[in-house]
Amino acid sequence: MADKEERTEEPTAKRLAQARSEGQVFRSQEVLSVGMLLIGISIIAFGASWAVSRLANIMAALFLSSSTMIITQASVQSLAMEYGLRVVGIMVPLMSVLMISGIILNVVQSGWNWTFKTLQPKAQKISPIAGIKRIFGTQGLFQFFKSFLKIVIVMPVAYFHIRGLMHEIVVLHKQPLENVFSTAGVWILLLFYKVIAILIFLSLLDFIYERWRFKENMKMSKQEVKDERKQTDGDPKVKKQRFKLALKLLRRPRLDHAVLNADVVVTNPTHYAVALQYDSQQAPAPRVLAKGIRKRALRIRQLAKEKNTPIVENPPLARALYGSVAELQEIPEELYPAVATILAAIYRKKGHTPAHT
Repeated sequence: MADKEERTEEPTAKRLAQARSEGQVFRSQEVLSVGMLLIGISIIAFGASWAVSRLANIMAALFLSSSTMIITQASVQSLAMEYGLRVVGIMVPLMSVLMISGIILNVVQSGWNWTFKTLQPKAQKISPIAGIKRIFGTQGLFQFFKSFLKIVIVMPVAYFHIRGLMHEIVVLHKQPLENVFSTAGVWILLLFYKVIAILIFLSLLDFIYERWRFKENMKMSKQEVKDERKQTDGDPKVKKQRFKLALKLLRRPRLDHAVLNADVVVTNPTHYAVALQYDSQQAPAPRVLAKGIRKRALRIRQLAKEKNTPIVENPPLARALYGSVAELQEIPEELYPAVATILAAIYRKKGHTPAHT
């Protein structure tokens, strides 16, 4: 009961797809049964005369040829094959309509779903105890109640229908045989259609109930939704960390632009590389525009050569800058003297002095 109370969340698309792949789809058996019954009776009503006339022609041909027929094993086999195929030719169209109608009724309710998982052997399907639980469980008792309700409702309808025709039934034997069959056939069809009208109403109620029950069974608990989201999108904490890292990388300046705007690149010489810029209008102290180790360091050195940015090898300073200063951040005060010495030398070499020393 507690588990059902927790299932308050609507099923996700993944849950519905998984259930569908396992053969768990919405289907009202009452709609299927009533639909097949209605189609079957309609086939009899509209196809019986055609089928009877064809069978009558077959029987007439068989009797007319009996006087000249030579009875042998081979002739009997040949006749059985010939007339058997004729009978099959009559039955196949009628059975085909019934079979196709059954497929359409299933597809209309639950869509096309092709899976072999429902055919896989399971211990629960062949277990007598599980079978008894299904029969005498809540769902089994409810199915029994539905069947009993149909009988309770249909029997009075059939009774009053026959009672209303009783004065005609008692004199039916006075009519010709052909009229007896046609009249009785009309009465039976009328009774069938009255019963089916009631069953259609009951099947609509069952359709609504089964659809509601299927949705309730497919509902998920909040924990199941969270677990599925973790499987699909990953752990929210990890996802948040990845987003922060991606945002951090996105905010980093392009490496070529950073090196182009740098005043100097301090290296280790190959393991570390830090691009520095000093612009008194943007910051009171030099800033680290870009930094890297190994392959990124080599890339910074390569870009510095291409952009003619000065490269200074100072392993202790390069390691200190890389370890203590983030990109786009100003250098700490303890590194001012070493950086100022390098910048002063570069500015003297270029023929001018920095705005602040």
